[in-house]
Amino acid sequence: MIECEALTKTYTVREKPSFFSRGVERKIAALREVSFSISAGEMVGLLGPNGAGKTTLLKILSTLLVPDSGRAAIEGVDVLRFPRMVRQKIGLVLPSERSLYWKLTAQENLQLFAGLYNLSSRKACERSEFLLKTVGLSEFAHVPVEKFSTGMRKQLMIARALLHEPRLLILDEPSSGLDVQGKREIWSLLKDLATQQGVTLLLATHDMEEAETVPERLLIIHQGKIRADGSPSEIKALSGNHGWLFIDLPGTYSENRVKLPKGLFLDSIQSVDGGSRLCIRISSSYDLPQLLRIFPDATRVERREVSLADAFLTITGERFEDTDTVEEEEI
Repeated sequence: MIECEALTKTYTVREKPSFFSRGVERKIAALREVSFSISAGEMVGLLGPNGAGKTTLLKILSTLLVPDSGRAAIEGVDVLRFPRMVRQKIGLVLPSERSLYWKLTAQENLQLFAGLYNLSSRKACERSEFLLKTVGLSEFAHVPVEKFSTGMRKQLMIARALLHEPRLLILDEPSSGLDVQGKREIWSLLKDLATQQGVTLLLATHDMEEAETVPERLLIIHQGKIRADGSPSEIKALSGNHGWLFIDLPGTYSENRVKLPKGLFLDSIQSVDGGSRLCIRISSSYDLPQLLRIFPDATRVERREVSLADAFLTITGERFEDTDTVEEEEI
């Protein structure tokens, strides 16, 4: 479905001039020889912080940007050589809600865009009715979009992107700006599109919960490079451990006082409410009953699974929230 080979894109950014300086130009590498492929029917997430290059990559695939070098193809059609053919094959959902006409109703919006896709009047009516039902907006078909919630506009944007029955749907931050319930409705909709209608999904996100909920496969992107590729569980396994145990104990403990069985490793000791909290890293196998026999006076034991943020730190050497960013709209 998607083939990318050594895609590279660099931007020239001029710093704002000041009284003492005319401004300096600097180069920002948004993409650095990005290569990957996606098969038909896959649900793939592009996970990275703001400024990692996600939007740049999606805009190249959707013919909105031209790379400096490299090649990309959708269903074997070269993105650079045949952009019009590529646009017929994809549906695109960008973050801006202003991609809809707010004074028009939901149905009027879909019929307007259906006309831009050269659908007949009959086909436009059929697709509009079907898609409004698919995204759960049938009862709001004749309501102006300006009265919609953010979540409803997101649903309508997805419906608009599916009017011409594309086999590939590209989404940039599909649940950004939504509350918890709104996010889950969008996630459920996307999974239904993939499993019931066979639509291939490529979505960019910096939401860890979204990355674990929707895609079957993740591409970790950092500073313009693909750093890891695999299922969420495979990505988390790259952290090299299987989670942590937190054990609260009365009294003061030092590292010399803590003797752990095989398969457990002490990461840290913290002072908590007059006692000590042991942070213990778990390897592939460990014996919890044996551990509890060693610490019979434990007042609390908690296990925490490895997160995608943990894996990101291991893979990139930086915490997810601490990475340097550039305005995502620019790259």
